[in-house]
Amino acid sequence: MIERLLASPFPGSDELLAQLRHTTVDGGCHCGCATVNLSVDRAGAAPAPVISAAPVSADISDGDTYTGVVLLVNSGFLSCLEVYSIDEPVRRLPPPHAIWPRPAA
Repeated sequence: MIERLLASPFPGSDELLAQLRHTTVDGGCHCGCATVNLSVDRAGAAPAPVISAAPVSADISDGDTYTGVVLLVNSGFLSCLEVYSIDEPVRRLPPPHAIWPRPAA
């Protein structure tokens, strides 16, 4: 999912992509949705020069409801993959081919 989000180039996307091999899931949202917190081993990865704490987001096309994902960054490091909906919480991550990335303006 994160690789798909980072496939659309923007300032810092290459550095965030390089961080993935140093990233682990560090918990999730307490409501039971598919949002996951991320932890990067900063000794092995460089910070990304992103222009926004939410450098890329995506719509999810499932045909029935409006949902999306946002990749969040803290101090240049991956920190969260937030999954949201205007209806019920999204319980599972969608397949990567179902999202349409939009880098921050």
